Amino acid sequence: MSALGSKPPPPVEFALVSEVVPPSWSGQAVLIRRLLTGLDPRAYCLLTSDQGIYAGEHIQGLDAACYRLPGVRTRYLHRNKWLFAASALAGATIGIARRALHIVRVVRRARCRAIVAFTGDFHDLPAAYLACRIMRLPLYVYMCDYYSHRELHEPARRRLSPHLERIVVSAATRVICGTDTLADALAQRYGITPSVIHHPADLSLYALDDGSRPAPSRQGRIVYTGTIYEAQLDAVQNLLAALDQLPARSAALHVYGGQPEEELRTRGLEGRLVLHGHASAQEIAAVQEGADILFLPLAFRSHYPEVIRTSAPMKFGEYLAAGGPILVHAPADCFVSEYCRRHACAAVVDDADPQRLVEAIEALCDDPALRARLIRNAQERARTDFSIDVAAMRFGELLSLEGVHRCGP
Repeated sequence: MSALGSKPPPPVEFALVSEVVPPSWSGQAVLIRRLLTGLDPRAYCLLTSDQGIYAGEHIQGLDAACYRLPGVRTRYLHRNKWLFAASALAGATIGIARRALHIVRVVRRARCRAIVAFTGDFHDLPAAYLACRIMRLPLYVYMCDYYSHRELHEPARRRLSPHLERIVVSAATRVICGTDTLADALAQRYGITPSVIHHPADLSLYALDDGSRPAPSRQGRIVYTGTIYEAQLDAVQNLLAALDQLPARSAALHVYGGQPEEELRTRGLEGRLVLHGHASAQEIAAVQEGADILFLPLAFRSHYPEVIRTSAPMKFGEYLAAGGPILVHAPADCFVSEYCRRHACAAVVDDADPQRLVEAIEALCDDPALRARLIRNAQERARTDFSIDVAAMRFGELLSLEGVHRCGP
């Protein structure tokens, strides 16, 4: 209880619900930290269900209050398919309800004025919606990727998620997307008008010298920073096949992601592949700036083509700022391919033919005018669309946070 005559702490402007938050190494945690840049930690609180998958002090944490949401465990009855389906449906529903009650307890205690819910965990968006209905608060939905296309391995969740998505986004005060492609898809499907905040990059780590870089080495150091899983796998395999067709160069793909070599070999990644461990943001920026070619792959064959089509890698803004030519190898209709073609800021190979990659690599290495033009355009797009300042300001505007609990410089 407060001391006699003392004032209670001011209400918290919003509670942010996300599967992961800083200091985890997840790209979404990095995004959250950048969006909250400059905001007084008393203005918000964090609610996370992170089970330690992304554990580690890989980025700086936040000083705001952080609450742990209990994990959800679903028990299935396996006697027959009807019992299995019923138990899965009941488990999903109960999990959402329990998550909502935990959110309500925190929001009531902190006297939050709004809830911001990120995609990630299946339960977070519908639970945040229920909590907002109970507390009569505005809901802001942050769609880093397509909620209704994420659940691949849980049949009940896969069937529920499109219906939950419709309810949640239709009721939200504002829906925020990471790409124009996802915003357009949601607008067409649900008749809403989402806002777009491109995943920001820390531009202070890059020289932004508008293309005044030396010519690539004859070896051809091709760099990819990040993990490789199904969302990139066949595109990376295509590149490795292309590198075998470059007898005039000893080009190799350098991967900075920290995955074990055995894991990547079992995924069929063989050939001119050099693996590197985790590195700090400053070290990764230097690696990106030193690359002859920055490789940005997205899979042509995967179990979630709509997620690939509508989402953007968190590293996209970093690549644009780094000052090396970018080689995009991704389906023609995905956001990254369309963005780079529209702004002429990368070489785009949008079919799965390794020979096309060979031609693109040769062009990027041998044509200085092409290289300089792509780099110049890329860095201009980094300043325009991927600045932390721009993203944080836009986030504050959408939540009506202008001038509220802002920290000094």
